[in-house]
Amino acid sequence: MRLVIENLEEELSEWLFLEYRHAAEIWNGALFTNVSSRKMAERLSMYGRVDPRPCYEVFRPREAVVLDPKAEKPLRRRDFRGREALIIGGILGEAVPLGRTANLITARMRGARIRHLGEVQLTIDSAALVAKLVEMDMSLEEIEITTEVEVRVSEVESIYLPYGYVVHEGKLILTPGLREYLLKEHRR
Repeated sequence: MRLVIENLEEELSEWLFLEYRHAAEIWNGALFTNVSSRKMAERLSMYGRVDPRPCYEVFRPREAVVLDPKAEKPLRRRDFRGREALIIGGILGEAVPLGRTANLITARMRGARIRHLGEVQLTIDSAALVAKLVEMDMSLEEIEITTEVEVRVSEVESIYLPYGYVVHEGKLILTPGLREYLLKEHRR
């Protein structure tokens, strides 16, 4: 099974890059699709293959599992059988999800296995981690997710991240480099 991140953002912000990089590290590489920017392609090529085409031009639906928060069925280990690609939308989330995965990927991948990872909106890399844990035979019910992530940026200020992050073996799995990025941005 190959991790495919369908890029749906115009620019590769530092936050987006950190999530893409971590997702690729979790899966030991990734295929980044729908990457038209040469600069973005060069940076992402250090972590996997890059293709300017959208995922639905690279894979036939019957070859893919698409992770979509609006899917009716949860992801299970058996969903990986007979499929080549696990497709995650490369979208930085909104406080209120806009359904972009359903509109931009799922609608074009009719015939793919469309699955969700639970009710909580996950970061790109958290979705990749949850999917990897499911592939390794954990059920979604066994995976702890928290949305109460606080990053202290000063003695009196914090940034709360409203997205889902995995807590594995009692340890929060936060995107590597994100804390430092938020501290740097706060100082500006």
